[in-house]
Amino acid sequence: MGGDNGPTPVEYVLHALAACLTAGLANIAAARGVELTEVQSTVEGDIDLLGILGLDRTVRNGYQQIRVSFVVKGKAAPEKLRELVEQSRRRSAVFDIITSSVPVSIDVAVAG
Repeated sequence: MGGDNGPTPVEYVLHALAACLTAGLANIAAARGVELTEVQSTVEGDIDLLGILGLDRTVRNGYQQIRVSFVVKGKAAPEKLRELVEQSRRRSAVFDIITSSVPVSIDVAVAG
């Protein structure tokens, strides 16, 4: 039995978002010949456990808000570095999944 020490599935979603945006930023910078010297990404999400636990039907199950912040240093003008982050956001598959309504189907086979 676990000790309740690991990340939860909803925390993995935040990690996936940070990883996708950060990796995208690094790839785009490399493709454009911009040397990055430091990248820090922070992702925070507001979630009300009453929704997940089913204790309040008026509270959604997932995050109410997600915030991403970057500290980026590199050999380019500040506006160029901001542009790289914006391009990463536009190309991020995880950002798209989180911010768009993606159809999900669930199939259940009951074995007996």
